[in-house]
Amino acid sequence: MSIKVGKLVKWYENYDDLIVSDAGPGLVVKRIWNNLGLSKGRSTLYDVYRFKHADIKRYAAHDVEKLEVGEDG
Repeated sequence: MSIKVGKLVKWYENYDDLIVSDAGPGLVVKRIWNNLGLSKGRSTLYDVYRFKHADIKRYAAHDVEKLEVGEDG
């Protein structure tokens, strides 16, 4: 699933053992495709404006999920 620029997302940061260390809502400001020569094709990265920290950070696709308008968070 690809998330478009301008969409609201929830981002996640995990410790090495996959326990969530931080999470929050954000806005996708850039979508980047990487072709790493893998047989599965290209991977997707997102630059997300994090409301909680007032900054922009890059996340892999598995670390963001799309938020729907009106969804409880």
